[in-house]
Amino acid sequence: MTGIGQAAKALGLTERQVYRRISDARPVLSSHIRKGENNKLLLDGSAIEILRAVEDYRKSGLTVPQSVERIRDSISEKRPETIGKPAENALDMSEPWQLLIAAKDEMIAAQREEIAHLRGEVDRLMPLALPSPRRSFITLFRRNRKEDS
Repeated sequence: MTGIGQAAKALGLTERQVYRRISDARPVLSSHIRKGENNKLLLDGSAIEILRAVEDYRKSGLTVPQSVERIRDSISEKRPETIGKPAENALDMSEPWQLLIAAKDEMIAAQREEIAHLRGEVDRLMPLALPSPRRSFITLFRRNRKEDS
């Protein structure tokens, strides 16, 4: 998942332009956008590709709403069971590629589990990592002065 700033760099646009493209393509992008911490928009790889296609259509002379319509039409022509699951539905894919994709999926699942575990450990250990309160220089001076008298 990438943020708006990273998407803007990948697409060669400003962040404001990316926000505008997202608002225009919201019906197409709704399943590819999530909100992260502090309600920041996060885009997955498919959202970046859709925005890249919108930008390509726009550069070829279409308006952004026309570009979104073309993309929506091309998505609706695809069968719903094949969208987002190319590895499961590719019958003509060779066995080495299928094994490679299966290994990749297993690695991703293992990394997600490890990340969840590490986040739990960070949450558990965070209270122990807080520094002890510091005394200001003036309070140290006042204590020494009181002790001298």
